[in-house]
Amino acid sequence: MAEIFKEYLIKQKKSSKDVLMQTLIMGAAAVLIIIAFLLGGAFLGPVIILIVLFGAGTLFIKFNREYEYILTNNELDIDVIYNKSKRKRVTTIDMKKIEAMVSIKDTNNQGKIERFNKLINASDNNDGADTYAIISSQDNTLCKILITPNASFLNELYKQAPHKVIKKI
Repeated sequence: MAEIFKEYLIKQKKSSKDVLMQTLIMGAAAVLIIIAFLLGGAFLGPVIILIVLFGAGTLFIKFNREYEYILTNNELDIDVIYNKSKRKRVTTIDMKKIEAMVSIKDTNNQGKIERFNKLINASDNNDGADTYAIISSQDNTLCKILITPNASFLNELYKQAPHKVIKKI
C-alpha cells in the first residue's frame, strides 16, 4: 500500500467576536497605559507600560489564524498557525474511527453532526457548503471539528473513510 501525505492551508477569517475582542484588548491596554503613566512614577510606570504592550501584542496576534490540515495515511492532523509564526497542534483524528464527516449545509445528513460535546472550529469561518463537520470521539468526548478542505484534499479524506465521508452533491 502506498504512503499518503497531503496538506492544505486555510486562513480563518475574523468573526465579529474576534473583532470585538481585539477592540476590547486595545481599549483595556490604553486604559492601563494611562493609569501606569499617571500613577506609576518615573521607574515603575515605563516598566508597567512595556508589560501591558507586550501582553496586548501577544493576545492580539492570537486572532490572526491559519489552519493546516495534514493527512498522513489515515491520520488527519490539524495545526493552528498564529500570525504566520507560531504553530500549535489542535487535534489528531484517525479517519478510520470517525463517526461521520458531512457538509454543514447538507440537510439530508444533519442528524449525523448535531450531537457533540465539544466544538473545534478549524474552518475558514464562512459557514458555506465547503465547510465540513467531522464527528469523532477524542478522550471520551464526542467532538465536532469544522474544517474547510479543497476538492483534492476532500477526495483524499474520502479514500480513507468512504462509508463515513459524505461529499456534497
